[in-house]
Amino acid sequence: MTTELDRIAEKKVNRKTDEIKKKLEIKQHNIKAAAKAHSADPDREPGWFGYGKKPTEKSKSLNKEGKKVRSTLEFIDRPGVQSIMKEVEKKKIIEKGYPSKAKLAGGGIALRGLGRAFNKGGKV
Repeated sequence: MTTELDRIAEKKVNRKTDEIKKKLEIKQHNIKAAAKAHSADPDREPGWFGYGKKPTEKSKSLNKEGKKVRSTLEFIDRPGVQSIMKEVEKKKIIEKGYPSKAKLAGGGIALRGLGRAFNKGGKV
């Protein structure tokens, strides 16, 4: 049985992981595009043993960045990572002060204050 706190934490974790994945996928796409453009450079020297092209400093750094992005994406997709993130998120929610049922329900004039309709004898 999941509590309201569990649902809130899970929703926040899902939102965070989705944002992280989206940014990493964009970064991965940009790295692949840069690597493809760099490999098409006609000034690069042919590689050893007569095939491919010699690695350059730029190609090495692009490979390194690509490995970092891939490993981070693989790490996020592990099954235990999201449960750990959920527990951390629950602790953060409790530290901030777990919201009451009325605040979770949202809306209502009692929560927002009187508002403009009640100022200076305005109509409801």
